[in-house]
Amino acid sequence: MGQEHRRAGPQDLMVHIKDLLSKHSPQQKNTTRGTQHGDNAMGQNEPQYKCSICHDDHFVHPLRVDLSVDYSCIVDCVCVKEEMAAKRRQALIQWCELPKKTEKFTFATFKVSPKLKEAHDAAVEMADGKAKYTFLTFKGPSDRGKSHLLIGICRHWLAQGRLARYAFVPLLLDELRAGFRQGGDGTYEERWQKFLNIPLLALDDLGTENSTPWVQERLDTLIDYRLVNGLFTVITTNLLLEELPPRIASRLDRDGRIINITAPAYINVRSR
Repeated sequence: MGQEHRRAGPQDLMVHIKDLLSKHSPQQKNTTRGTQHGDNAMGQNEPQYKCSICHDDHFVHPLRVDLSVDYSCIVDCVCVKEEMAAKRRQALIQWCELPKKTEKFTFATFKVSPKLKEAHDAAVEMADGKAKYTFLTFKGPSDRGKSHLLIGICRHWLAQGRLARYAFVPLLLDELRAGFRQGGDGTYEERWQKFLNIPLLALDDLGTENSTPWVQERLDTLIDYRLVNGLFTVITTNLLLEELPPRIASRLDRDGRIINITAPAYINVRSR
């Protein structure tokens, strides 16, 4: 009898695209692991791929409902999705404009002492979205860990892929004032709208700004708008509540949570 011919099955179709391309490429780079003379040990002649799933093509063929391969369609490989997620996280961090040299300002590196536990727990609660309030204010003398917690909230928020913005209040107002004076180019209004509507705004050192009627009006508007719209806002200040502008102090006390930090200088706690 003559040689039997069998019909091609699905297993014959599952040829990786790189294998097809290699048959038609006039020259191929040597991608083997072996020596120039050829090492025939198991796995030594396998090409080196960053992604073992798509073989660096960055796409794969999806499965149908019956688990057969749909060669008429392609989707992004998981390696592409992971790369895009990493780029998004980096873009969020850059857009947040956190201060330099604050990479270690996280909850994991915060030294929780008994007098700092309330502040730490409140920060974690807000970062996790479990707080019953949208405004959280840390007040107390300098070097008490207030900024560490504020930036820790931002980093936790960013790690979850959510937008956040850090602002050192005096510089923020100076920048807005400069843009307002220039006028006409849209820069001021664009940045102002971002600070009004960002899902999480971190205002560091409220009360150290040079107060003018214009500055006070901007701060009042910012606080009022974010409170009315239920937008998360974290504030640090070295001032007593009665030293803050009356309207802002009333809003923070009535509609948010204020934690007075009485712990020793945080720099001493970190050095232990």
